[in-house]
Amino acid sequence: MKLFLLALFTLNIFAQESYIVKKELHNVYFKNDGHAEAINRAKLSAQTSGIVTYLGFDAGDTFKKGDTLLKISSISQFSDMEESKLALENAILDRDEKKRKYIRVKKLDEKNLAKDEDMTAAKTAYDVAEKTILLKKEILSKLQEVYSYTVVKAPFDGIVETRFVKLAEKIDINNELFDIYNSHKMRIIVSIPESMIQKIKKHQMVTVEINEQSYTIDYKNITIFPTSYNYAYTIRVNIPKEISAPFYDGNFVNVKFKIGEENAIYLSEHYIHQEYETSVVYLKKNDHTYRQFVRLGNRFDNKIKILSGVQNGDTIVSHAN
Repeated sequence: MKLFLLALFTLNIFAQESYIVKKELHNVYFKNDGHAEAINRAKLSAQTSGIVTYLGFDAGDTFKKGDTLLKISSISQFSDMEESKLALENAILDRDEKKRKYIRVKKLDEKNLAKDEDMTAAKTAYDVAEKTILLKKEILSKLQEVYSYTVVKAPFDGIVETRFVKLAEKIDINNELFDIYNSHKMRIIVSIPESMIQKIKKHQMVTVEINEQSYTIDYKNITIFPTSYNYAYTIRVNIPKEISAPFYDGNFVNVKFKIGEENAIYLSEHYIHQEYETSVVYLKKNDHTYRQFVRLGNRFDNKIKILSGVQNGDTIVSHAN
C-alpha cells in the first residue's frame, strides 16, 4: 500500500501540465518610478525667542489639528504685552481729557467766546491723541501676536517627521522646531516623456504599485503639467485617503499608465526555464517533446510576454519527459 501511494505521489509530481499557445488582447503600459510626498507638509520655526518649557510630541508621533506641539517661556513677552496694555489705557485717558477740552472750546467758539488759536490747539491735541491710540493699539496687537507664538499648535492632523529642539533649550527667532506632514493626504510625483502624454490622456488608466499591491487610481485624481527640462511632463497622482496607509512621505513606488493594447502571447512562469544564459520552453508535437529557445519581454499579471520562439497553436508542457 505504501509503495502504491509513493508511486502515485511520484506520478503527481512529474505529471506534465500543458498549455495551447494563443494570442490574447493585453493592455500596454508605460512604467516609471515615482516618489510619494505629503500634500500637507510644514516646517515649523520659532517666531519668538525664549526657552522651551514643554514638548508635546516627538519624531514619529501623530497629532490632531490644534494640539499643542511646543511651548516657549513667555515671561518677557507677557511683560511687554502688559506694559503695552497700560500704555494704551493711559493714551485713552489722555484722549478722553483732550476730547472734553476740545468739546468745551468748541461750544465757546460757537458763541464767539474762544480765540481761533485756542480752537486750533484743542482740535490738534485731540487729533494727535486719537492717532496715538491707534499706534498703541497696533503695538499691542503685534505684542499679542508675539505672545501667541510662545504656544505652537498643530496646523493640521499629521505626524512629526523630525523634531529639532530639546526641552529647556534656548531658541531664537527662525530656529527650526518641527517637520510635520499629513499622512492621509499623499500624492505621487512621476515624470513622463512628452511623447506619452496624449496616449495617457486617451486611455485614462493609472495604477500605483507598492509592497506588491496594486491600486487603480481614478483619473480625476491625476494632474499633468509640463516641466522646463528634457521635454518631460510631471504628473501628480493624488492618493485617496482610503488607500493611503501604505504610502509614506519620500518612499518610491511604481506607477503604470495604460498607453494602448496589443495582441500578444504571455506564458505563466512555470512553463519557462532558464538553461545557462538562455530561456527555453518545452514544445510537444506528435507525442515528442523538444526544447525551444524563446525571447522574453515584459511581465503582465504574473505572466511573461513571449517575443519570439512560439506561435499560435503550439502546445507547451511544463517540463520534459
